[in-house]
Amino acid sequence: MIPIPAIDIQNGKCVRLQKGDLDSTQVYFEDPSDAAAHWIEMGAKRIHLVDLDGAHKGTTVNLSAIEKIRHKFPESILQLGGGIRNSSALKIYDDLGINYFILGSAALDNKKFFFEACDTYIEKIILGLDAKKGYVSTEAWTKTSEVLATDLIMEFEDLPIYQIIYTDIDKDGMMNGPNFEETKKLADVSKFPIIASGGISKIEDLEKLSQYENIHGAICGKALYENSLNLKEILERFDK
Repeated sequence: MIPIPAIDIQNGKCVRLQKGDLDSTQVYFEDPSDAAAHWIEMGAKRIHLVDLDGAHKGTTVNLSAIEKIRHKFPESILQLGGGIRNSSALKIYDDLGINYFILGSAALDNKKFFFEACDTYIEKIILGLDAKKGYVSTEAWTKTSEVLATDLIMEFEDLPIYQIIYTDIDKDGMMNGPNFEETKKLADVSKFPIIASGGISKIEDLEKLSQYENIHGAICGKALYENSLNLKEILERFDK
């Protein structure tokens, strides 16, 4: 299981939120590329990028910050989400050399585009499932659907999806542990590898997640920025 550091970008800065609430913004790096440099220096080979403004507006807002990270660290694996809702956005990021594209809202609200994206960018699309109490949320977590995450993935079984990121919104940024029950439930029914996200705060959380079959990674955010997790230590322990 690979620990993956997260860099959330808002107004060109590296920030962390609580449950996606824009009023809870805390800035950790004025320049997101400095955050990338910090985590890469500690051994990260893969970075999770989120354009928070793009997620809210449905467009590529923080492109310049993302370009800077890509150009400074050409060898690093970058997965990117936030506002990728049409083919032109995908092309921009593909031309830039982003390794994996995270599509969330489109999987529920624009399935034609989602299916086309999966067929065009084979094994490069990551399905981002963000959920509250098991139900999928979209548009930067501002809308909660009546669709269960476990039901939604069954629709996509035949698509060449690379992985699924499952985020429990009520846990995100709260540092009180992941939703183990829902994460395991999804991992048990998914044919795709799962990356756990939301609430990871201590090494025991990663230990427990690593015991589940089909959990291939864990996104670590605030716990790294608040130094309750040490990236070098957890990479040595879990990235095997």
